[in-house]
Amino acid sequence: MHHIRRFKEEDIYDVYRIASENLKEKYTMELIMDIYHLWEDGFYVACSPDIVGFICGNKNKKTARILMLAVDKNYRRMGIGTSLLNRFIAECRKDGLMSIRLEVRTDNREAIEFYQKFNFQIISFIPNYYTNGDSAYVMWRII
Repeated sequence: MHHIRRFKEEDIYDVYRIASENLKEKYTMELIMDIYHLWEDGFYVACSPDIVGFICGNKNKKTARILMLAVDKNYRRMGIGTSLLNRFIAECRKDGLMSIRLEVRTDNREAIEFYQKFNFQIISFIPNYYTNGDSAYVMWRII
């Protein structure tokens, strides 16, 4: 069993560990904290009971953008990513946002299929988007 709650600054070490072990891009603790300060209400962690996943993003007047979503590989396929994304979508609705966008590696079929289950659609392609030269799809959905 897991529960979702808002990120707290003392969670940074667990979030950094999960990001480092489960995402191809490398993020610093400082960058993660900068993302948190961009939109504190858009940063959630999943606890089971320790932190096993997180989602964070930013927003402008009408659109949210998911910047990172990661679940520890030992806790995948347990509904944690679904719970995190549902909470993020609920926060977006509460804030009156109209849509959500994200970027995903073109070879990350698992993530693409996950987002498609939530009605995200691929709307464009960005070559050489990631630091290692991988390309990305932009995915988008109306809330």
